[in-house]
Amino acid sequence: VIVLEAKDRIGGRVWDDTTFKGVTVGRGAQIVNGCVNNPMALMCEQLGIKMHKLGEKCDLIQEGGRITDPTIDKRMDFHFNAILDVVSEWRKDKTQHQDVPLGEKIQEIYKAFIQESGIQFSELEEKVLQFHLSNLEYACGSNLSQVSARSWDHNEFFAQFAGDHTLLTVGYSTVIDKLAEGLDIRLNFPVQSIDYSGEEVQVTTADGTVWTTQKVLVTVPLALLQKNAIQFNPPLSEKKNKAINSLGAGVIEKIALQFPYRFWDSKIQGADFFGHVPPNSSQRGLFSVFYDMDPEGKQSILMSVVTGDAVTTIKNLDDKQVLQQCMTVLRELFKEQEVPDPVKFFVTRWSKDPWLQMAYSFVKTGGSGEAYDIIAEDIQGKIFFAGEATNRHFPQTVTGAYLSGVREASKIAAF
Repeated sequence: VIVLEAKDRIGGRVWDDTTFKGVTVGRGAQIVNGCVNNPMALMCEQLGIKMHKLGEKCDLIQEGGRITDPTIDKRMDFHFNAILDVVSEWRKDKTQHQDVPLGEKIQEIYKAFIQESGIQFSELEEKVLQFHLSNLEYACGSNLSQVSARSWDHNEFFAQFAGDHTLLTVGYSTVIDKLAEGLDIRLNFPVQSIDYSGEEVQVTTADGTVWTTQKVLVTVPLALLQKNAIQFNPPLSEKKNKAINSLGAGVIEKIALQFPYRFWDSKIQGADFFGHVPPNSSQRGLFSVFYDMDPEGKQSILMSVVTGDAVTTIKNLDDKQVLQQCMTVLRELFKEQEVPDPVKFFVTRWSKDPWLQMAYSFVKTGGSGEAYDIIAEDIQGKIFFAGEATNRHFPQTVTGAYLSGVREASKIAAF
């Protein structure tokens, strides 16, 4: 087996930054969603890697520095989940064949609820609801106007991994490096075309090299399949192309900051993260959650995410400008004290990475979870597909990507 990797490193959307003293910060994936029987958790066990269980506590801090009364957060969390329950009920009505954007459906249900119940939400409650919406956009990797109301959580119909969500403090690359040991991996070899019209498959890389092989496993991100970054001959079927384009290539970006000291400790009191209540809906998704990257409380590193429309907002800003916006938010949240300048930081640019261009997939309005299965179908027992966007049960996750590889490997071995 030869692995052709377009980038100068392995791992794809797993990319760990080890330049912050004493702490690994995942520029991409770093959380294990549900540890019971999760193969990632099992591999960590085998490697003797400890994971950090993420706590439940997440104070929501308003601009101005006040911590939101937990009863308000509970109340709005309840309403938010009730809205999503109504979306689920609406789906069950088979006469409603047309799909609509999830954002639109949520608005419609919310308005109807306010009219029927006569309940008035305060300005703060409205903002807290925006916080919960930004969390949903983080989960989907997209603004909710793009996401399918019918199929946004299609994988929840299958059993998901139970147990704690954990932070893989040493980073996923520890596991990936171990899996890569002894493999023939050629870095900086972007594939341009795959010709499977003959007996054997011809794979051509950017430098003009032609690799002749019997079978090919394609694991490029969905965004690259959508942009036809690889020319297939014969072309992919209309059915497969339709499935590829019915999913969305979601984007989230991250910012990590290292400070001279832990200015947040007294306020956050040992929680793993804290939330930022957006001042209005247009600021939703701009640094909505801050993670404390050192569970041991020795290093002073915070990581935050940019989701939904905010991704577009920062796209044309340079890193320093993004940093300024983030520091403005932090100084608002900790207004009662001095917030030091960071000594070091990074901003991810997944959307601009030529070989990735995305974070993880989601179902677009009008699409369905079936698309994942169609993308996963092999072609003539020669071309196989893996990656998170081929895993209907566990999309968007490292575990899902890994399991899709195991699935294809067993298919290839059986041919």
